[in-house]
Amino acid sequence: MHSDWEQHYREGHMPWDKGQAAPPLLEYLERHEPPVGRILVPGCGLGHDVRALAQASPGSEVIGLDISPTAVSKAKEMAAVGRETYVEGDLFALPEEWSGSFDAFWEHTCFCAIDPGMRDAYVAAVTGLLRPGGIFFAVFYLDPYDDEHQAGDGPPHGVTAEELDARFGRDFVIEDRWTPTRSYAGREGCEEVRRYRRK
Repeated sequence: MHSDWEQHYREGHMPWDKGQAAPPLLEYLERHEPPVGRILVPGCGLGHDVRALAQASPGSEVIGLDISPTAVSKAKEMAAVGRETYVEGDLFALPEEWSGSFDAFWEHTCFCAIDPGMRDAYVAAVTGLLRPGGIFFAVFYLDPYDDEHQAGDGPPHGVTAEELDARFGRDFVIEDRWTPTRSYAGREGCEEVRRYRRK
């Protein structure tokens, strides 16, 4: 799977990259104060969301993480807008010193891209990386299925609100949730934004 992502970036086949920050993230930043401190963006791709957060939260250290070295290289070529940096790495095999070192964690298309069998490990990774009281904010792709994408053949892989409640309810308190009013074309009504605080 790792080499598949790298191959997509090398070949320029990136249908998930829309050339701009996720509209639900921009909506979140209008609805809530931007997070401050050390912020992680896993599966950052070319870094559009990273730069939006760095611009919205001047002085914060926003770290974009991606498993593809080509994605990281391309992200680094973009003009910086703040204190953003990009790191090649695997969310499930990060340095021990990263444990508990983040104030906030933004999720967009990482959860839906991993195999559903890795979701327990994903929740454990988020929990382990955030300090107590840290913010986990996310847009989840609940229903990505259409003529091109069917259940069971992802990515992307869909998720129900009930599954999210069950997976994150033990370690997080939900503070806000809504269906975004702005989405990429074709995702209207298929996503949910959530803001959690780590217990």
